[in-house]
Amino acid sequence: MADPVELESRLDELFTAPAGEFVKVREALVRDLKREQRADEAADVHTLRRPTVAVWGINQMAHGHGDRVAALVEAGRELEALQQEGAGAREELRAATRTRRALLDQLTEVAASYTERPDTSRGAIAATLDAASLDPELRDDLARGRLTTELSPAVRFFGDLGDAGDLAGGGDAPAPRRRAPARAPRKSSAPPPRDDLALRRAETALTDARARAAATDDELRDAEVETRHAEDALDAAHRRVADLEAVLADARADVKDLQRRATESKRAETRARAVQQRARTAVDVAERKVTEAKGT
Repeated sequence: MADPVELESRLDELFTAPAGEFVKVREALVRDLKREQRADEAADVHTLRRPTVAVWGINQMAHGHGDRVAALVEAGRELEALQQEGAGAREELRAATRTRRALLDQLTEVAASYTERPDTSRGAIAATLDAASLDPELRDDLARGRLTTELSPAVRFFGDLGDAGDLAGGGDAPAPRRRAPARAPRKSSAPPPRDDLALRRAETALTDARARAAATDDELRDAEVETRHAEDALDAAHRRVADLEAVLADARADVKDLQRRATESKRAETRARAVQQRARTAVDVAERKVTEAKGT
């Protein structure tokens, strides 16, 4: 009887598996859970989406550098706490923002190093790390290396820094600006009411598009590998043909040489037969003369 499924360890195996094997490993886990009649858990696992290349890199980084990911999450919590203190924590907020930015940059490079195209995935990795480390609902998935979706860069307004400052773009934040007096909004220029449903749908569509783009990257990479293998095999076949043609040319040269030697041998044989015939004739003549001489 098979051992019961230990879900947490199997999930770790799922998210550390090679990117191209995610679906295969996931479905194997789903089958095992269904076999044990754990339908709810199987359904939850089946909904896990294949991570994009960038998210896969983040998950590998989290499994290998859990302490540094925890430091990034803690840095985000510290920023939120300093935000609550207001203008009195301005300098501390600046320092904490720079510290978090340094951690974010370091972890972005580590995560990008796990991917085959670091330059193309670095931006998505940085944005997802930034957002996930500041989102209470995603921090746990980030720390455990179980993210599935790319995220947009986080935007946070900390105290009197005036904007996201160091958090989003690095460097010191600008000095606080005095707010202009409130004015009644002009009816003609008022923005339309926010459509949260449309926004969620648009964000979902964007996520799906990124996932499809990442999948096509994987397919292209596989096709390029197959092409290289086919070209290598073709080159090897050409080399074998060239070797065989060289052997064939040598064999044909040997055939011509042997044909020449056979012709010369036949000619020598013919000459030898003629000499032999003359020698035998001379013997016969000599024997007759001897006989005649004895008779006389």
